[in-house]
Amino acid sequence: MIVGAVVMLAGSHAATGALAGVALGAVAGGGLVELMWCAAVGAGAGLLPDLDHPESTATRSQGPVSRAVSRGVRALSSAVWRATRTRYDDGGYRGGAGAHRHLTHTAPWCLLTGFTAGVVSVHPASGAVVLWLLVSLGLRGLGQCLTGRDREALSSWLTVSLGALLIVGVVVGVAPPHPVLLGAVVGVGAWVHVLGDWLTRQGVPLAWPLKVRGKRWWMHRSPLAFAADADSWQERAVRWACSVGVPALTAWAIMG
Repeated sequence: MIVGAVVMLAGSHAATGALAGVALGAVAGGGLVELMWCAAVGAGAGLLPDLDHPESTATRSQGPVSRAVSRGVRALSSAVWRATRTRYDDGGYRGGAGAHRHLTHTAPWCLLTGFTAGVVSVHPASGAVVLWLLVSLGLRGLGQCLTGRDREALSSWLTVSLGALLIVGVVVGVAPPHPVLLGAVVGVGAWVHVLGDWLTRQGVPLAWPLKVRGKRWWMHRSPLAFAADADSWQERAVRWACSVGVPALTAWAIMG
């Protein structure tokens, strides 16, 4: 979510990420526990690209720690934009000098995010931390999906953290995530976020680092792009479709 901007909200990003996660879990032949964590991790990964905005759900999720990470991500994004821009690039979305909707909204970044999550998760302890961070973030986004509100439905950090800890405890005890599947869910969840933003009028730099019409940071947008907000029928349709699709796909995968 981006406060005060007409872009796809966190609930929708989390919902599509959860659906993508369940789909990957089903393809991998996972059982109920695997599908459960794939949905939660996919929901969290679906919010990660917006770490490049100071007021996003991901940025606020872990207080001062995630805000510090966001500052670093924005600085890196701006630095990469300056280093790779052409004379035709103007900073893209809202004149942000390459901060928001730039580096973190590219295919290479999504691949790197998924790869990093998978590598870190090779060690059980660090993998549990990654799982907890993503599940807690996913719970915040899914809370928005269920309520349709701009702010997190599960606003208490302690409530969300304890809920995520309980889920992680069950997952680690019953069916520890395989690093490859975890990395794949994170990468795909982040990419689904990018495709979601492609549907909005602001667009995303899908072709980076390739040039389009002289611009390396050309903002691609869907021919049917829309200005999204919490009350738009498009946002509601996405949330409802995923709310039905996640349990339906889970049931199909288990019974199949």
